[in-house]
Amino acid sequence: MKDITEILTILQSRGCRLTPVRYAILKLFISKHEPLSSRNIQETLASQKMPVNKTTVYRELDFLKNQKIIEEFQFNDRIKRYEIISGHHHHLVCIYCNKVECVVLDQDLEKQEKKIAKDKNFKIINHSLEFYGVCRKCQITHKRYD
Repeated sequence: MKDITEILTILQSRGCRLTPVRYAILKLFISKHEPLSSRNIQETLASQKMPVNKTTVYRELDFLKNQKIIEEFQFNDRIKRYEIISGHHHHLVCIYCNKVECVVLDQDLEKQEKKIAKDKNFKIINHSLEFYGVCRKCQITHKRYD
């Protein structure tokens, strides 16, 4: 994962301004280690005494996406989430609370992807793999998953 200094260096080298809101959003991404929705960002910043309107958050997310600092994900709940681009990984998604956690798989999946591409004569650009289930907290709340 990129750290805040590395990201700031990248943005400075491109001549981008570092606004207080942009800096706060970047720090939030670095500290959370999970995909965040615009609402998560807005609520967290408000709780940190930095109220930011929805339009500003979306504008900053678009900016960071265009700068290839963050990427966008959308799971079954159709909520757009964002996270720092940090190498290829997948996600665990709770079907009850929609908590999303990052997970890295071993290299066997990469071999499988190459085999699929060869067998189907298909140029794979990227892939997405999510595991849907029940997180630890929801397993306690919803006893049927013991």
